[in-house]
Amino acid sequence: MTMPVAAVLVAAGHGRRFGAEKLWVDFWGRPAWRWSLDTLLSVPDMSVVVVVVPAAEVDRFGSALPDAAAGRVRLVSGGAERTDSVVAGITALTAAGLGGETPVLVHDAARPAASPEVMVRVLAAVRDGTGAVPVVPVPDSLKTLDADGMVRGTVDRDAVLAAQTPQGATLRQMRAAMEESHAWGRPATDEAAAMMAGGIAVRAVEGEPHNRKLTEPADAAMLRAVLASWAVDVDAPPRVAAGMRAGIGFDAHRLEASRPMRLGGLDWPGERAGLAGHSDGDAALHAVIDALLGAAALGDIGTFYPPDDARWSGADSAELLRGAVQRLAAAGWRPVNIDVAIAARRPPIAPRRAELVKRLAALCGMDIEAVSVKGSTSDGLGFAGSEGVAAFAVATVAAVQA
Repeated sequence: MTMPVAAVLVAAGHGRRFGAEKLWVDFWGRPAWRWSLDTLLSVPDMSVVVVVVPAAEVDRFGSALPDAAAGRVRLVSGGAERTDSVVAGITALTAAGLGGETPVLVHDAARPAASPEVMVRVLAAVRDGTGAVPVVPVPDSLKTLDADGMVRGTVDRDAVLAAQTPQGATLRQMRAAMEESHAWGRPATDEAAAMMAGGIAVRAVEGEPHNRKLTEPADAAMLRAVLASWAVDVDAPPRVAAGMRAGIGFDAHRLEASRPMRLGGLDWPGERAGLAGHSDGDAALHAVIDALLGAAALGDIGTFYPPDDARWSGADSAELLRGAVQRLAAAGWRPVNIDVAIAARRPPIAPRRAELVKRLAALCGMDIEAVSVKGSTSDGLGFAGSEGVAAFAVATVAAVQA
């Protein structure tokens, strides 16, 4: 039988360099710290996760816990320094009755893109009897400077690696290292440093380039892109918060010279061709409809607006979208986020992006901040480069509270 494992999620920082509450930055329907927690909960044999939070925000974090946290997550107050917070988390694991040989992960909540795979690698090293830290190569040249800011030398980057979290050890090892570091006031930048100072062997395991810490505002863009690829997994439904669902929609229509162009719920005067289709051919709105209906498991656009039904011949797709939103409401769901990508050589999307966002938000009864529209010319390649328009949409819906 495999021994249960445990974790401490450090979420007590204040994000001074970020300039805002970085742990509450939204990534596809979940705050940054929730991505970290949800991944920890997905690790095989994970029995307890202690989330260390600011003392004044225990209730706030508690209200945002997922259903999977029931019986497995404990919230405790952190301290002024990271070491204080880790000690508080380790103390809570000990109080939970875990044995000293329990493998433990300590993870920074500001690293939302750490995968379950890197966590499993760290745990494997701990089970082999050592502490563990994930590391990645440093791609940049490293310089040493003097007191005046002048370059004095170059560091061999092959001899240095960048440390990440989660870092791991047995509960006994981690408790001894952190308590000793805390008691002696030793500056330990991470758990691996504290373990080494306490004479505990630490093994380096393969980290992940995308396991980046959310430190500066620019980091959010990169992490959002990484997490988008997780949220739109072709092999599994997107992972979203409890009480929420996500769906994916796609549509494409061929250009037809005899029709006016309708796209994204807007008219495009001056275009020499429109989109063929039983309705007005609005591929963007059709993709959104499919994404919304799919998220609520209500079928697809053909379920409610079949192409062989004369009632929908030449129909305004904006009205079809309104009808889909009404069907969502009747089933107990509301749209909370829509992201649309339109692939087309023409019409150009960027000049009217703000109009498209406003139109979609109005049709779905949403704030414009929850709607995104992007365009790509596909470099003139393929169907969307010459023959027609294709659109992809991801939509998130939330259960309507009774």
